[in-house]
Amino acid sequence: MIKTALSHPNKALVIYWGNENDTLRIPTRSSLSVTLQGINHPLDYIVSLRTVQSLERDKVIIDGIEDKGEIHSHFVQYLDAMRRYTGFKEKVEVATRKSFPVGSGLAGSAASASALAEAFAGLIGKTDDTRLKSIMARRGSGSASRSVYGGFVMWQKGNNDESSYSKQLFNENHWDLRNVIAMVSSNPKKIKSIEGMRLSKKTCPEQLYSDFVNAANPHIEQISTALLGSDIAKLGQLYEKENYLFRQICLKTIPTLDYWTKTTHHILYKVANLRNDGIPAYAGTDAGPNVHIFTLPKHVERVTRTIQEVQGVLETIHCRVGEGSHLIQEHLI
Repeated sequence: MIKTALSHPNKALVIYWGNENDTLRIPTRSSLSVTLQGINHPLDYIVSLRTVQSLERDKVIIDGIEDKGEIHSHFVQYLDAMRRYTGFKEKVEVATRKSFPVGSGLAGSAASASALAEAFAGLIGKTDDTRLKSIMARRGSGSASRSVYGGFVMWQKGNNDESSYSKQLFNENHWDLRNVIAMVSSNPKKIKSIEGMRLSKKTCPEQLYSDFVNAANPHIEQISTALLGSDIAKLGQLYEKENYLFRQICLKTIPTLDYWTKTTHHILYKVANLRNDGIPAYAGTDAGPNVHIFTLPKHVERVTRTIQEVQGVLETIHCRVGEGSHLIQEHLI
């Protein structure tokens, strides 16, 4: 049997940064995101899973090349977690293909893990069980629990394995919000997100981290209201407030997690100037130097043109609100 799934990354509006349980990836705070689908550049992660009776061990093929090292180990660890959770016994052949860099702050791991969970759910005949898929995706990458859904998605913290999963608030057709990604670097981060989260939770001033955790639920409620009313100004202000809190957590972590570059700062300055000119554009980052700018369709051209003027911007990726993970028929194996 073979099943193939396609998934997209998501961009947090209320940020996930830190776990109560690193093994199960139970987060310290709930979060909210929008799934992103590229318009001028695909943001696709495709995973094929095939069961082969003669296989004695899992086989992992990345972009056409078999991996027997760290990536293979990561995939097998994730597959083992899903097998334990569902009782599935068979070894599988995994093949993946991606259209954007993973590890650079574009939530590639979210797209990867959610595609793998979707394909695995197909193998066990549980494609319609989105809660199961969200829980399994979370085991591979916390934010992957959100990419199972399209549109605007809330990941409830929960307090155990069964209660920590995501729910769709609004589907991808609710609001034609646009995201312009200013690519500053496609290189992997020096400190991976999972390690950065551990460091922040362990070394940040306790009150600062506690304030960050406690701000999540009010921000989710306020952003949900902004989404309901398609209010870009309210959404943008809260998005930038979350980004500011996240930035303070990173800077107060030991060692400091300063993911930004000079180009990142220049882009944020340019976006602030756009608002002074009456353009509704709001900027933030993930754990990386690349900048996500939210705006409306009629302003995308102006925003893109302005950002492309910044020295150090490699390219801009124009995104719409995307669909969730789903099975496709074009197999990689």
